[in-house]
Amino acid sequence: MIYEFEGIKPVIDPTAFVHQTAIVIGHVIIEKDVYIGPGAVLRGDWGSIRIKDGCNVQENCVVHMFPGVEVVLEANAHIGHGAIIHGAHIGENVLVGMNSVIMDEVRIGKDSIVGALSFVKAGDTIPEKSLVVGNPAKVIKTLPEDTIQWKLEGTKLYQQLPDLCRTTLKECE
Repeated sequence: MIYEFEGIKPVIDPTAFVHQTAIVIGHVIIEKDVYIGPGAVLRGDWGSIRIKDGCNVQENCVVHMFPGVEVVLEANAHIGHGAIIHGAHIGENVLVGMNSVIMDEVRIGKDSIVGALSFVKAGDTIPEKSLVVGNPAKVIKTLPEDTIQWKLEGTKLYQQLPDLCRTTLKECE
């Protein structure tokens, strides 16, 4: 379901896949090879959302913001099942774990991982290559290069999904 809002239509690259049960509203830009899973909601009504090349926003995620704010998911960001991104900037090659909440004005540095069920409070800045966990979330260590590579390999699987879904996903009884 893709909706225009106040005269602004979402822009979706033809190489992206947005599941038919996802909802995309208003000022949303979805770039190349992006996967938007079932039940995801990208609500660009009060501000804007930009999802850059190779990202994935998995099932039942919500992306929104306060008025006038831009949410950015940099290239290869990986947003796990059920996560909420509200008014934040997610760095390149970041993994946000399942059911995590990332609040307003958060900046997560490149190559970081936010553990499942974490709550990153408003205004936090997370340095590059950080492992962040908890409620409230705290940086517990710097990630080694092999962990960053492992994350990138997982994201590559999701980057294959848009084409696979376009060519093989079929409704059935």
